[in-house]
Amino acid sequence: MTSWAQTNNPSAHEGSSSGASSQPAMNGRTLFLKNCAHCHGATAHGDDGPDLHNLDFTADWIANRIRKGKAGQMTAFAGKLQPAEIDALVAYVRSLK
Repeated sequence: MTSWAQTNNPSAHEGSSSGASSQPAMNGRTLFLKNCAHCHGATAHGDDGPDLHNLDFTADWIANRIRKGKAGQMTAFAGKLQPAEIDALVAYVRSLK
């Protein structure tokens, strides 16, 4: 039986046959649908918020934008999401092509 911590911790899947490198992006997609899709659309192609495909920003820039938001445009998630969740969202957004 898998615990909640194991299913929500990307490092718990290292060495699994599902591919450890894709696990953060998979977790990020779940977080995205819960926290971001209402503005960016379920497919991240934009709605109220911009299209997030093929972004030309560093992982640090994206993480900072998620943490701090942008006044009048995007909610800050620093108090809502844990650092590992923000990392998973960054992995997901960077996987969008």
